[in-house]
Amino acid sequence: MNKRVGIVGAGWTGAVAGRLLSEAGFCVEVFEKTQAVGGHSRNEILNGVVYEPNGAHIFHTSNEAVNRFVNAHGLNRAYEHKVLTEVYLSPDDDDSEALLLSWPPQVDELRELPIWRNVKKELANLPAQPRDDNFEDYVVSMMGRTLYDLFIKDYTAKQWGCPANQLSARFAPKRVELRRDGQKGLFRDRWQYFPPNGINEVIESVLSSVAVTLNAKITLRDADHLNSNFDALIITAALDDFAGCSGDLEWRGIEMVSQFYPTERLDGVRTAAYVVNKPSARVPYTRTVETKHATGQQITGTVVSEEMPGAPHRHYPVLTTDGANERRNAELATQISARFSNPVYFAGRLATYRYINQDEAIADAIAVAQRVIADTKP
Repeated sequence: MNKRVGIVGAGWTGAVAGRLLSEAGFCVEVFEKTQAVGGHSRNEILNGVVYEPNGAHIFHTSNEAVNRFVNAHGLNRAYEHKVLTEVYLSPDDDDSEALLLSWPPQVDELRELPIWRNVKKELANLPAQPRDDNFEDYVVSMMGRTLYDLFIKDYTAKQWGCPANQLSARFAPKRVELRRDGQKGLFRDRWQYFPPNGINEVIESVLSSVAVTLNAKITLRDADHLNSNFDALIITAALDDFAGCSGDLEWRGIEMVSQFYPTERLDGVRTAAYVVNKPSARVPYTRTVETKHATGQQITGTVVSEEMPGAPHRHYPVLTTDGANERRNAELATQISARFSNPVYFAGRLATYRYINQDEAIADAIAVAQRVIADTKP
């Protein structure tokens, strides 16, 4: 009889792990607490227009195994993601006009601005290596105070709900860069894709041969049932939610306020780019997302979403300087594992309390599937 594996969560990690284990001969069942698969990456439709209710998700990777996997499930339409940032060079002047600059900041563009003299002086006096005491110190020490104030300071305060000096510097290299090479695409990965109809059909293809139970919220209270029915369990859900102790971990969420706009042209759009960052304190949201730039959808209409921070959702782990949340997540993993007689594995963004991209979530799935195969032969 084939070994049975239960998987909690049908986002990227749960879906890919389920597919790989099913192909390896395991009996797999994926449990998803909502009425649809896809998790944080899932897209929706408004008046026929594809949009993203959880923010922009551009697939990019340099991992060959991950690339082969997504190609096999229809994710192969090339797309280069470029981000713009709306800045005000005179932040205290309410009548000053906004300027659109590239993100990450480009030295070639900055040279043309009236602030360049100050920026140049600050860049010349930067330390050899950025300071890693906290997020603010890291960014200031790699681009200077002027650019930090212009691009980062208020955006970070809005996004995280706290000053940047309370956040860990550990995720700074992944989020902030100063470009001197003229590369305006946000990502430097070898492969970058955006599906014309949104990501849903890709994840649904991954799960097409896997048993999925929707509207099934599985928690630690179900431990006895899971022990009886499965030989191993993979948890991709947030551990404070799974353990029934919401609030033990600090999360930061967003709410996408989305609005449909008619357009005269089939290729008509409303904003300057797929993503436009809004670091100024003048607006309450952090950026706009107009997915039609990425899909290339031909339709007389578009959807623009304003990304409002501070919603009660588990979108982003809060990595503080003291590492308290990561330690608590590790404690929860230990406590959850102790309730099961069979092996329990934790993978993906939520369960491991990490800020990761889609390709990293898939790499997590590949790794955890390999561990299950090695530990639990069918």
